[in-house]
Amino acid sequence: MLAAGAPPDNFAFPAALKSAAAVRDLDLGKQIHAHVFKFGYAPPSSVAVANSLVNMYGKCGDLRSARRVFDEIPERDHVSWNSMIATLCRFEEWELSLNLFRLMLSEKADPTSFTLVSVAHACPHVRGGVRLGKQVHAYTLRNGDWRTYTSNALVTMYAKLGRMNDAKALFDVFDDKDMVSWNTIISSLSQNDSFEEALMYMYLMIVDGVRPDGVTLASVLPACSQLERLRIGREIHCYALRNGDLIENSFVGTALVDMYCNCKQAEKGGLVFDRVLRRTVAVWNAMLAGYARNEFDDEALRLFIEMVSESEFCPNATTLSSVLPACMRCEAFLDKEGVHGYIVKRGFGRDKYVQNALMDMYSRMGRIEIAKRIFGGMDRRDIVSWNTMITGCVVCGCHDDALNLLLEMQRGEGEDGSVTFVDWVRKVQLRSRIIATA
Repeated sequence: MLAAGAPPDNFAFPAALKSAAAVRDLDLGKQIHAHVFKFGYAPPSSVAVANSLVNMYGKCGDLRSARRVFDEIPERDHVSWNSMIATLCRFEEWELSLNLFRLMLSEKADPTSFTLVSVAHACPHVRGGVRLGKQVHAYTLRNGDWRTYTSNALVTMYAKLGRMNDAKALFDVFDDKDMVSWNTIISSLSQNDSFEEALMYMYLMIVDGVRPDGVTLASVLPACSQLERLRIGREIHCYALRNGDLIENSFVGTALVDMYCNCKQAEKGGLVFDRVLRRTVAVWNAMLAGYARNEFDDEALRLFIEMVSESEFCPNATTLSSVLPACMRCEAFLDKEGVHGYIVKRGFGRDKYVQNALMDMYSRMGRIEIAKRIFGGMDRRDIVSWNTMITGCVVCGCHDDALNLLLEMQRGEGEDGSVTFVDWVRKVQLRSRIIATA
């Protein structure tokens, strides 16, 4: 267009900026912005072009430029506000996004469905989110906004706030449920450990005539895994096999591997793993953890070596914390300290989950002093860290140290405040066990 000598206008610039945003090309977006100035369409000349610039900078990761363009718009329309609020949410600037929403209301600009979706997305991440979320919900009811995507956002909001009863009540009453609606409620139930209900809603979805997709299967398979419903898991596996695009989905493959391994069918999990065409780190980790959980230690170590030497992916903290128990149990594997060296070399020596696994390995090897050093050097301990170290002291016969740690733990109640009633019961049981052993 430029080569032909035709000047771009306020229709061409938004289309070009939308394309730059789609491919996340910030440099190209800045070049188009320069042409916007050159041809006289910079704010305040064209609100449409300015809105496209805000959207482009937001999607390309330049929050400061997005805010600068937004501030230069003299007469903002609802697209201006929606673009900037959505950009702040994308950068997880939750408080700022809500402050901008309040500013929008103070300037008598009416929120649209897209505004409310962004605000609902922010509510679970701020103090007083339940109250604010209910206000957003009430606003949608007052304005008769029953659009499916608004209801989906509200269901997600209630689920993330831990209000699953509210999420289910809203889901059950709104019409025009789409695939996203069903996947939202099923995944929310599964993530909130309501596994029986997740399975029930999948059946209701099928009865309603909606065919499950990859997201549905990846959301409901963890329910089968946790409940050890192997028969239902196999039925889902068969459904995925009949629909070739689903069995090729790496999320479905990961969930199937985890389900079979959790149901003590590690060999079948291995067969699924072998047939996953596009393996991600999550697939490797699921298979490694599955082998280690079922004490297929030789297979776990072989798979770890294969991952390190042959795959395009590097092990992460989950990989290493999963393979360490297998290293500890496998008598044929002698270089256990070498794995610790590899962990430090890879930069995971300060990861809390890896440190917990290392403490467990060293204490079971009788190297309690090394475990104590790791424990003492932890930046932040959770309940697993304390339990691992106390149990390690008991295993190694250091009963006084175990009791002292237990008392210290009770005084501090865990550095992240994560001690629950169940943890308290476990502490009482652990104290009794220490005293009995001593």
